[in-house]
This record gives sequence, structure tokens and C-alpha cells, in this order.
Amino acid sequence: MRVTNQLVANTVTRELFQQTEDLLELESKISTGKRINKPSDDPIGMSKVLDYGKTLSKIEQYKRNISHGTSWLNLTESTLGTLDSIVVNAKEIAVYQATGTANDADRQMAAQEVKHIYDQIIQLANTKLGDSYIFSGYKTDAAPFSRDENFNITYHGDDSEIQTKLGEGVSMTINANGADVFHCDASVFDSLKGLMEALENNDMEMVSAQIETLDAALDQTLEAQVQVGAKLDRMTTTKSYWDNFELDVTEMLSETEDADLTEAVIKLTSREAAYQACLSVAAKMIQPTLMSFLR
Repeated sequence: MRVTNQLVANTVTRELFQQTEDLLELESKISTGKRINKPSDDPIGMSKVLDYGKTLSKIEQYKRNISHGTSWLNLTESTLGTLDSIVVNAKEIAVYQATGTANDADRQMAAQEVKHIYDQIIQLANTKLGDSYIFSGYKTDAAPFSRDENFNITYHGDDSEIQTKLGEGVSMTINANGADVFHCDASVFDSLKGLMEALENNDMEMVSAQIETLDAALDQTLEAQVQVGAKLDRMTTTKSYWDNFELDVTEMLSETEDADLTEAVIKLTSREAAYQACLSVAAKMIQPTLMSFLR
């Protein structure tokens, strides 16, 4: 076979292109730290990378849901704790004012204090997380409770359950229904209104009767607190599970797509030397052109 200058040039060019492509691939691995940067690098590996990426995306969404749900439940728990303390204070007032130690003037002053407690509890019942009222059901943009001048309460929310997704096919209700907590079988508002009226009327017997209703309201609050606490425990356990699973998937992803940088650098040095050798050989094999002689 006749070896022409054109054949030599084409061969050298092909070899240089191949060497350049290899260098670029190695440089890409080193700069990105990944051995798989496009499907052609490793089709099966790339498929695994995509699957791991989808799994990690789902885990991140579940963890965001858990974070939001935990914030909601923490605020609910804190609110219920404050409610408990305020109702205990109201009960203490009732206990003292039901004795002969207190007089009419004392009870009139106590009635004003109970009115203040009543409005405090309305504020608690209208607690917001960001722009959302936590005791309104789905009507998170509307304050759940209001009262008129006669201390008659109105609930503006609904009984819907707000749920957050903790995993595939696993959801949890994160809201406590306002009507159930504040205005259900044992209405703290009715108890306080009854206490106010009894104090204003200097009716010791009726004041004493409100102690039992306040105890029932406290039991109702405690039940809600227990439910919220159990949900917070589950949130913590679920988050721990996803944290561990995320670490496992991240490790598998790293094993699949990460490059061995030490090996890549050694190969790059070797390929650079081969590329320089190829250029040197090419310069010797390709004969000078007529223009070269004219210089």
C-alpha cells in the first residue's frame, strides 16, 4: 500500500482527535468529580444515578413535609400548654372566690380578671403559623373564634383534617380541631362565661359549680396535648428514618457516579505525555510543504 502524505496526515489527525477526546473526558471527570457525566459514559450506571436522584428528591420532600408538620405541632403543643396554665389560673380564681373569705367587691374584681382570661384564650385559639390559623381546619385564612359583647362565642372554622405526607402512602393529621379543643363537650368559653356571670352576681354556689366545668376543660386540653405529643414523637422517629435512608442512598449514588480522582489524575498525566509524543511524531512524519521551503 502506497503511504501518501494525505494518508499520514489523516492518521495523525485521527490519533490527535482521539487523544484530545480522552484528555477532555479525564479533565471533565477531575473538574466535576464524577465518572459519569453523560449517558454514554456508563448507560447502566447513569440509569442507577437517575433512580438514586429520584429517591433523594422524594426523601427531601418528605423531610420538608415533616419539618412543616413538626413546626405546626410544636406551636400547637406550646399553645395548649399555655391554655392549660391559663385555665388552671381561672380554676384557682374560682376556688378562692367560692369561699367565704372573698366578698362581693373581691368577686367583681375577679370577674374582670376572668374576662381578661377569656380574651387571652380567644387569642390563643386564633394562633397563627405564618399566615395560617392552626385551629381553623381547612379555613386557615380565617380566624376560627370571635365573641360578641355578651361573650357568646362563634366558631368560624371547619372540622377538616390537615394532613402531611410522611412517606409513600403514609400521611398524618397535623392540626387539632379548634371546636374539639376549645368548644366541644367541655367548652372552656362556656365555663369562663359562667364563672364571670357567677362572680358578677356574687353567687358563691354558681362560682363553685364552675370548678367542675373548668376541670373538664382541663381534661380536654390534656387529651389534646397527649395526642399532639404522640404525633411529635412519630415525626421525630420518621425524620430519623429518612435521615438514615438518605445517607445510604447518597453513599450508593457516590459509589456509582463519583470518580477516583487519584486514578484520573494519573491517567491524565499519562495521556498528556502520550499527546505530546503524538504531536512530536506528527511533526517529524509530515513532510514540509512548498511554503516551508520558500521560507
